[in-house]
Amino acid sequence: MSLRSRIVLAVAAVFALVSAATGSLMLGRAEQSLQTAFDRATQTRANWLLSMVSIDPVVLPLPGLREQMRLTASSAYFPTRELFKSPDFPNDDGSPRQRRFKQPGTLPPVASNYRLVTVESSADQFIDSQVRLTLAMPDGSLQRDIQELRWVFGLGWLSSLLLALAAGYGAAGWLLRPIKSLVAQAAQIGKATRIEPLTPPKSRDELYTLTVALNQMLERIQTSIDTQRHFFGAAAHELRTPLAVMKTGLEVTLSGGQAGNGLRPFLDGQLDEVRRLSRLIDEFLTLSRPDESAPLLQLSSVKVDAQVSRCLQQLTAIAADYEVATQLAIQPGPGLDLTTDAVKLDHILLNLIENAIKYGVADSTVTVTIDGTNPALAVVQVQNRTSRESGPTLELTEPYFQADPLKEGHGLGLWISHRLTSLLGGQLSLSWQAFTFTSTLHIPIR
Repeated sequence: MSLRSRIVLAVAAVFALVSAATGSLMLGRAEQSLQTAFDRATQTRANWLLSMVSIDPVVLPLPGLREQMRLTASSAYFPTRELFKSPDFPNDDGSPRQRRFKQPGTLPPVASNYRLVTVESSADQFIDSQVRLTLAMPDGSLQRDIQELRWVFGLGWLSSLLLALAAGYGAAGWLLRPIKSLVAQAAQIGKATRIEPLTPPKSRDELYTLTVALNQMLERIQTSIDTQRHFFGAAAHELRTPLAVMKTGLEVTLSGGQAGNGLRPFLDGQLDEVRRLSRLIDEFLTLSRPDESAPLLQLSSVKVDAQVSRCLQQLTAIAADYEVATQLAIQPGPGLDLTTDAVKLDHILLNLIENAIKYGVADSTVTVTIDGTNPALAVVQVQNRTSRESGPTLELTEPYFQADPLKEGHGLGLWISHRLTSLLGGQLSLSWQAFTFTSTLHIPIR
């Protein structure tokens, strides 16, 4: 549920409770006023009937068709006596009195309840006597008025609640426009190459304070990103020179025959590691470039099968150290000829194949399959057997994540391959199921 809906529901709930409480109080007062008016009209009628009563001689007025009357008299010389009582005079609580017909077992229909009003004669109306008249009036009309009043209150309350919901929804949308603006700006940050500060609202309210706090946080994030990128670039530049010197020295030593037969395998291994570090430094330099700058791509025509074969040949010594065999399968087609950055593609392939070799099971085979049948892109798939049945795949493209902490490395290989693949406009997908890890590289044909 959106924030707008929650605000509207909260305001509507408060409005409903408050309006229901105040409306119920007003409804009670209105019902009491109707009852008071009804009793006053009945009392006026009873006083008029009492004014027509005479004791000597006895003259009694007759009540109306729907009225019920009881007349009693008392004095100091005789006890209270009942002068008249209607046959259907109700009980003291106003409930109708049921009367049987002549036929046994039959009852008349029950009438509505009555409201009873009692009036007494004044001192100058009768000498030495006091007459009391009780008039009972059916309250059907009063109950109908009260019922109509309740219906009007209920419909009015429901209509006002619906109107409050509609008005509250519109008002909430208007009040939340600054927040929607912030959300839109934040969404653009996710698509932008550089974090730009949010535009604070004009009003100096809580939203303004929130925007200032968010801008401070975004500034710290941008500073951290820039510092990390500058560190990568500076470190890579500083390491390139000594690595180039070491690489040149090892190549001269090996080509000049200065190393003995016992020392030559060790120097070959050192040269492979220096080449690997040089490749990693070049990748760091590529990834340390600002995101907003266009990627430096040195496009050239590339034969994918030849590129993969060269990478496999370069990793032969590492495969032997890990006791893993390699196998290449090629499906010829137009997808084997690419126009891309050969150096970056070389880095991607070396990382994927080296990762498969290092995490493969001993005495297993790493299979590299090249599918060139698609004229729009080239597909390179690298598969290796693993000691675990399955594992994470999405996390493997994050920096410094290691699926197996016991293995050497710092979890940068697949992250670098993922970033370089994005620079080439391709896609890298990973799958880990049934003790088999699969890396699938899609490179578009330009």
